[in-house]
Amino acid sequence: MAEELLKSIQQLSKERGISPDIFYSAIEEALYTVADKYFDHGADIQVEIAKDKGEIQVYCTKLVVKDVEDPLLEICWKEALKYDSKAREGDEIKIFLPGETLGRVAAQTAKQIIMHKVFKAEQQKIYSKYLPLTGTLLSGEVSRIEKNNVIISLDIGEAIIPSKELSPRDTFKRGEIIKFYIKRVFPEGKGPLILGSRYMNDFVAELLKIEVPEVAEGIVKIFCISREPGIKTKVAVYSVDKTVDPVGAIVGMNGNRVLSITKELRGERIDVIAWSNTPERFIASALTPGEAVKVKIIDPVESRAEVTVTDESLSSAIGKKGINIKLASKLTKWNIQLTNRMETRGDYSQKKL
Repeated sequence: MAEELLKSIQQLSKERGISPDIFYSAIEEALYTVADKYFDHGADIQVEIAKDKGEIQVYCTKLVVKDVEDPLLEICWKEALKYDSKAREGDEIKIFLPGETLGRVAAQTAKQIIMHKVFKAEQQKIYSKYLPLTGTLLSGEVSRIEKNNVIISLDIGEAIIPSKELSPRDTFKRGEIIKFYIKRVFPEGKGPLILGSRYMNDFVAELLKIEVPEVAEGIVKIFCISREPGIKTKVAVYSVDKTVDPVGAIVGMNGNRVLSITKELRGERIDVIAWSNTPERFIASALTPGEAVKVKIIDPVESRAEVTVTDESLSSAIGKKGINIKLASKLTKWNIQLTNRMETRGDYSQKKL
């Protein structure tokens, strides 16, 4: 039994990528538990595991005496002869746990303790690996969908993207490889320890870092993002290098970079805006694809601005169901009112959608 058990430890250790010491510790704990029930509680129990020989011995040590005063540490001479025919008074003898008890009872106890320790060790391994990656993107294979939650298989462990952290456009099939943002890593739990998101603005920001080298290198900076997941995202960017066009860097040649991000977002549209520390310029740019003719700051304290747009671009400045002006207002943090030919068309940024 012992030799087979020790061999299985080596194999299991390799399969799970966990130190064999975790398993040996579990076996020792199991054997102490079994021995404590077999011998008198409180006896001096010893567990010896000879890994090289494939041997396990469990015993308690007692002193052979004429008159027993402490049964936990002493044994009378006649009783001692049952365990050691050469026992004499003053000798220390070893009383071994019978092999059948060791094999029958300890195996089940050891299995329970081992599986518990393996589970804890695997969780610690996952936590240690992925905690430093919090706030970055990770790719994984969709293993299953549970109650609209997406479970992702990783190199070790699993991640979960709850339904509330998915974009409305996100529909996945088993076996599909997807990207997600690591929102949080838990030290322990019954289910997946990694909480992912495809809903957060940070998910778009990290996609930009992957697709745009200038962003990853810190040449092009993301000032802010406003997003209506599944519909549209506006990204305000600027460059720390005057020779680099921030909008052009994000869009890429023939729009290939931004198209790649749009594809990952399942068709969600992206407007790339040049940030400016001049409110009028920033507001005008944020209304893209609407064409602003004039921007007037009405109340700088309340952050209210009036924007005049061309007749042709009024509807695009507002956007379907008001989404464009809503995102522009969130991006600039200005309450934008639209006018057309100097006629007020309404405070669309505050319109309930």
